[in-house]
Amino acid sequence: MSRVVDLWLRRDRTRTARYGRGRRWKAVRTDGRGGEVTRTFRTKDAATVWAHSATVATAPVTVAEWAGTWQGRQVHQRARSRETIRLRVEGDILPVLGGRRLDSLTRADVQDAVLAWTEKGLAPATVRLSYRYLSSMLREAVLEGIIPVSPAVRIRLPALPSEPVEVLTVGQVQQIADTIAPWARDAVLVAAATGLRPGEWRGLTADRVNLEAGTILVDRQIGQTVSTWGPLKTAASRRVVTVGPATVDVLGRLVEDADGEGRLFHHRGGGWSRHRLSDAWDDVRGKLSWMGPGGWHMLRHHHASVLLSGGASVVAVSRRLGHKDATETLASYAHVMPSDDAALAGLVDGLVR
Repeated sequence: MSRVVDLWLRRDRTRTARYGRGRRWKAVRTDGRGGEVTRTFRTKDAATVWAHSATVATAPVTVAEWAGTWQGRQVHQRARSRETIRLRVEGDILPVLGGRRLDSLTRADVQDAVLAWTEKGLAPATVRLSYRYLSSMLREAVLEGIIPVSPAVRIRLPALPSEPVEVLTVGQVQQIADTIAPWARDAVLVAAATGLRPGEWRGLTADRVNLEAGTILVDRQIGQTVSTWGPLKTAASRRVVTVGPATVDVLGRLVEDADGEGRLFHHRGGGWSRHRLSDAWDDVRGKLSWMGPGGWHMLRHHHASVLLSGGASVVAVSRRLGHKDATETLASYAHVMPSDDAALAGLVDGLVR
């Protein structure tokens, strides 16, 4: 039977221990299986509406059934992200838990799923991504009243590798620029000088470049196809990047040669595909024995390392890269920052006498 409970005041109007803290009204309704589900609200009206709304279906809901519903609701995600979700759900979550009823899942089941993915040989980052999607599915099931609480709590996940990001030196980038196919040389120069993500510079158009001011507006990137544009990785990725005279000269050549859509990097009526770029990078790797497994993104790492090792502000570099905050920048590049303790001591020694 549905009801609304005041968590702040008792029936005799005396205060409870929770008075003034958290949401005041708790709504309770049956779950169709002999149990109850609850949810708290700030207002009594909202609690009443939820408590007296239709109860959840009495038919058991499996993880596979709910996964389909949950995926259909991810309309806020980019097309590429939705495809990643599909791969992880169908490849990892459903083979282990798909036939289970949501209301029967326990914390041990979720922990066992993580263990199964690890034993399957998935990389720690991939295991964490699959768990994140599973956890999100379960949280939404709680909000819908399908399960009272999520079993995805205090789950032990595999540790991420702690190896620092590999960075290229100026000399190495110069070698890459001198070795790569001539049609891709300007891309190396632009990527190294701006720190843009590959999808950002691949989608760059002439109207986003201000040659007089020496700036680039980054407000979109190449989409799923080489002829369309899509949203940036995050809201923080929208930014204006300032460049120097040498890079302005390179951009000037590219602007003059832009295609009908204004694309600076184009080929046969469309943008550069990732396959085309990978082939060019692989060709260089075959000629330069010191090159590691990284791809075009290494030029972004190079850009960040040059700025930070030169003493640039972490906050300024974070904004230039389009990171969410400086913490993200430090997590990736702290190892390239100066650490001359003697020099640091000299900055403060004797200032106060």
